[in-house]
Amino acid sequence: MLLEMDVKLRRGNFVLNSQLELNDINTGLYGKTGAGKSTILGLIAGLIQPQSGRIVLDGKLLFDSRKGIMMPREQRPISAVFQSDITSSTESVYETLTSAFNRTLAPRRLKLEFLIEILELESILNCQLIQLSANERKRVALARSLLKSPRLLLLDETFATLGQGYRSQLLPILRRSQDELDLPILYASQSLGEILELTEQLIVMDKGQVLRSGSLREIAKHSSVLRHLGIRQVDNIIPVNITKHDPSTGTTMAHSNGLPLTLRLRQELPVNSQCKVSIRASDVALSRNYISGISIQNQVKGQICALIPNNDSMLVQIDCGWTILAEITLGACQQMGLMEGEEVYCLIKTQAIIYLADLDILPHQRIVSYGDNYYYLGLENTLANDFNM
Repeated sequence: MLLEMDVKLRRGNFVLNSQLELNDINTGLYGKTGAGKSTILGLIAGLIQPQSGRIVLDGKLLFDSRKGIMMPREQRPISAVFQSDITSSTESVYETLTSAFNRTLAPRRLKLEFLIEILELESILNCQLIQLSANERKRVALARSLLKSPRLLLLDETFATLGQGYRSQLLPILRRSQDELDLPILYASQSLGEILELTEQLIVMDKGQVLRSGSLREIAKHSSVLRHLGIRQVDNIIPVNITKHDPSTGTTMAHSNGLPLTLRLRQELPVNSQCKVSIRASDVALSRNYISGISIQNQVKGQICALIPNNDSMLVQIDCGWTILAEITLGACQQMGLMEGEEVYCLIKTQAIIYLADLDILPHQRIVSYGDNYYYLGLENTLANDFNM
């Protein structure tokens, strides 16, 4: 266990009473404004002292009210990038990064030159911090944090002020930090799409309380938490690798488990990068055979795993190398004579495939069938239950 936390904090009418545990994996801290996300990060980083409880990182006490232990922020093996980080200063970008690099006692995992290049800081190295834009300050703060070689990296709405281009550059760096440098990230955001670009592990907060934690598919089993996330119905999430952009046809080519997919054009996504897409079950049509001469560009062959009755429709679970749910009418299922074990083609319009990062701008967020054959039904007709169900 990387981090264990059980604290209480009261500030006016706001009461935080949270228990959480982090393993050595990237985790998203999700909640609406005022949920307590930034407060949690501040407590872990040492910016805020709770009234009671304890915080343990790698078996070492960072805070313990009973023992009177409060480890100062600068002694904690933790780096953080907060929304208000990098105050106005006449220090140059190069000076602040060099200072952070020189103060690092732990083995230096990332070279200063590498971060300057990848975060495109060359043109502002001689600029004073006070002269930087919000976007530039956030990139400098991230570089400074990574230079410290921390055991845990805390990010507070880091992508919110960054353009999509920089966001596409930063995501691979953050994933590498966890995979290659053994640096787990706790990313706080009120954007579910942003979090799921980095990780599927979630801690869901509301009004100072941790409602539920675990993978998205585990959390999807609890309708009340899904309702809190803004998810009305569960569909398909598919990880893809970007292979090519074709502006002449307005498409981006990708593959998932070796199967090709044609997506809407997103040139800002680097070739060979990874992302996730969402497809509604009702946007997947089925055919017995490959159909030529139609506008649908994605026809993916698969085998029927299960037929799941759902009121007046049928959910067909299909193994295409990844599991996908297709929602068709009972009449269509009967006319086609569908049975488990048979092969079918999944027909998916390019415009029906949504990049996961765009979920927050959709009228309703819908999610599911992620990975190992899990599905969730009936959320819209389910009464809100207690979060401890």
